[in-house]
Amino acid sequence: VFVLDDEIQHVEAWAPFYHEPLVHLAAGFVRKVRQVLILGGGTLFAAAEALKYRSVKQVVLVDHDPEVTKTVARHYPHARRCLKDSRLHLVGQDAYESEIRGAQEFDLVINDGLDLLNVRASQSGKDAFERLTALAGPRGICSDVVQRHVFETTRIRRTIDRLRRRSRLALSLVTVPEYHGVLHLLSVWGAAGSNVAQTLTRPINLEQRRWAKDRATCPCTYYDPRFLCYYLYLPPY
Repeated sequence: VFVLDDEIQHVEAWAPFYHEPLVHLAAGFVRKVRQVLILGGGTLFAAAEALKYRSVKQVVLVDHDPEVTKTVARHYPHARRCLKDSRLHLVGQDAYESEIRGAQEFDLVINDGLDLLNVRASQSGKDAFERLTALAGPRGICSDVVQRHVFETTRIRRTIDRLRRRSRLALSLVTVPEYHGVLHLLSVWGAAGSNVAQTLTRPINLEQRRWAKDRATCPCTYYDPRFLCYYLYLPPY
């Protein structure tokens, strides 16, 4: 169990319920994932999932607190494996106060930190959703578990409305047992040119297609690309 500021952040045995859909459902909409950006995520659970792709050339993780990563590396084997992987690049800065610079666009942009509704707009006036979409470029994909549970309907609706205004959007109901409310909404979105669709039945990602053909090759505990209809099904409520 990882506790930060007297609050449970992650339970190791339950991590796949959160971090596998966060990374792999989004990756399912990308043919080849090469460049990944993770905002927050100092516990390296999301990074460990992204590094499972052979096609990945670089995972850039931007987190303001290096002590979190140092701590998990002392106790968690997945963190030690990540830190030994030359494809992982750690950037020690506040992912939301600072602009991520460079001409590079990312195939996956994953928010594993703050509630995006609470992130202040940039100097250019763009909100957090717009900034992430810009980093993903015309065909990249963004992924975020909405910080409040599905029973806080006002916040859920505000987030969905914000995303639908500017992007293609798919949603998934995920279980996060260690967080209040347990049921949370995973949002996956991209620009107009992206492949995001709620009706996807077969992954676009080539590695996930291989995992689907031979389950023994799938490196995930929980996520199974054969069942995209399950992840993309939304209960009537």
